[in-house]
Amino acid sequence: LPLDYSVSFCALPRRTLLTTDTSVSLTHSSLTMSKEATPMEELLGPNLLKKVGTSVTTQSAMKNKDLVLLYFSASWCPPCKAFSPLLARFYKTVAESSKVEVVFVSSDRSVEAFNEYYGKMPWLAIPADTGAAGIKNRLAQTLKISGIPTLIVLDAKTGNFVTDGARNEVSGAAESKDKSQELVKAWKEKESVPLSEAALGGGQQPNQNPIVRLIFTVLKNPMYIFAMIYFYKRALKWYNEQTQQIGGGEEAAAAEPVASAGEF
Repeated sequence: LPLDYSVSFCALPRRTLLTTDTSVSLTHSSLTMSKEATPMEELLGPNLLKKVGTSVTTQSAMKNKDLVLLYFSASWCPPCKAFSPLLARFYKTVAESSKVEVVFVSSDRSVEAFNEYYGKMPWLAIPADTGAAGIKNRLAQTLKISGIPTLIVLDAKTGNFVTDGARNEVSGAAESKDKSQELVKAWKEKESVPLSEAALGGGQQPNQNPIVRLIFTVLKNPMYIFAMIYFYKRALKWYNEQTQQIGGGEEAAAAEPVASAGEF
C-alpha cells in the first residue's frame, strides 16, 4: 500500500527539540529582549534568516504583516518534503497581497541539512545556530508539537493563536488563487486568542478516514504488527487442522464399501 503523504506526518524525535546549550534558558522571560520587544520578537527571537547566510531583524520582517505561519518541518521527513511545494505555491499567492509571512522552524539534525533544505524555501527561518535551539524548543513545547509537518497560524501583531490546522487547509487551497485568498480572509476573520488560552494540538494531525488512521496507528506501533502476525499464524494453523479433519472424514467415507441391493 503506497503511503499518502498528504494525510500522514512524522513523529518528532525528542532529541531534535531539545538543546544541550545550558546557557540558553527556556523561560519566556529570558527570550524577552526588552520592555519594548514585540510579541513576535518574544516568540521568535530578535533575528530571523531571510535566506541562508543573510539575517533580518524580526521587528522589521514583521512590520507590515497581519499573519505569521510557523512551519515546523525537516528535510528527513517525507511528508514535509511533499507539503513544502504546496506551501510555497500558497505563499507566493498570498504573501504580499494578504500580508502573510511564513517562518520555518527546523528539526533538521545538522546545519548542513538545514542549509540545503531551507535554501529551497522562499520565506523566513529561525536560525540554525546553537543559541536559537532554545527558542525552537520552547515554541515546540508551548505549541504542543508532536509531529511534522505542522503549520500554525498566529496574529503577527499580538502573537495570538489562530489555528493549528493550517496544513490541511493549505493543502486544499494551494492550487487555487481564489481559495488561497479566501482561506487567508477566513483566518483574519477568526477570533484569535492568547497562546495560554488556545486549545492546542487538536488540529495538527491531518484528517484521516478510519482505515488510513488504523493503518498509521499500526505502523507506528510495531507490537500491533507482531500481534497480528501471531494471530494470523494461529488462525492459519486452526484452518489447516479443520481442513485436514474434513478431508480425512471424506476419505474415510469414500473408503467404506457400498452395499449392493442383494445384500439386504
